[in-house]
Amino acid sequence: MVLSDRSIREELEAGRLVIDPMDDGAIQPASVDLRLGKEIRVFRSDQPQAPERALAAQRRQVIDVKQEMADLTEQDEIDELNPFELGPGTFVLGVTLEEIRVPDYLVGRLDGKSSLGRLGLVVHSTAGFVDPGWHGRLTLELSNLAKLPINLYYRMKVSQISFMRLTTPAERPYGSKALGSKYQGQMGPTPSRFFEDFLGARRSSSDNPRRTPATAAALRQWLAGSEFQGSVSRLAEALGVNLKTVEDWVYGRRRPSQKFWGKLHDVTGLDHFRVNQLDMPPSES
Repeated sequence: MVLSDRSIREELEAGRLVIDPMDDGAIQPASVDLRLGKEIRVFRSDQPQAPERALAAQRRQVIDVKQEMADLTEQDEIDELNPFELGPGTFVLGVTLEEIRVPDYLVGRLDGKSSLGRLGLVVHSTAGFVDPGWHGRLTLELSNLAKLPINLYYRMKVSQISFMRLTTPAERPYGSKALGSKYQGQMGPTPSRFFEDFLGARRSSSDNPRRTPATAAALRQWLAGSEFQGSVSRLAEALGVNLKTVEDWVYGRRRPSQKFWGKLHDVTGLDHFRVNQLDMPPSES
């Protein structure tokens, strides 16, 4: 059941649903208008004017969903007076001006404004679902399908959110510890954290002495800027090691055993794998 304007006001007045700051006249017959915040995350490959800040991203030939790729984007801001020009075929991440809190018995649906869609602006490629228990500002997936640039202005009405009531309150709302919710509490446009889905074994074994986040992070950083262009499979081929084993090293699920240190150091040059580094406990990999 979709909440009407009257029901939305009742939820807001009771403090069970929070939309802050609330714009005057934002409540529509069955939705609430949301505005565009200042922060924008721009893909560095779309910024040829700053190649020195985008070398690692430009060397990539593929987006590997198993790897953290924070270097793909950088944050920009929309000026209070001047708009952000979204070029044709360009994709950026924006954020709502409003902070949203959804109770455990409601679910939200985020959609773009129809009038903007008719100009070629797509506000959400896929992620229009706001879970029960959500808290934070919503990341907007902004694409320009038109053949001309589109100006985006700070505080412009860019999307609308509607709410539906669940049959029963959610047993495990978004943000519950067991869910490992990736974006709870986000306050700016947040890059994809899909790679965390592959780190379940690492998160569940935080007391394992073989867990090496620093080593894995260094290996991932080196791999992103290497001749292998972020490809774990190419690294595994160069090392002559099983792909699954190398994935375990890269994503921090297991520490390379001493018998592989020499080969890893020869390929990567990382000090973590110097053969005389005896302070690292061995593992079975």
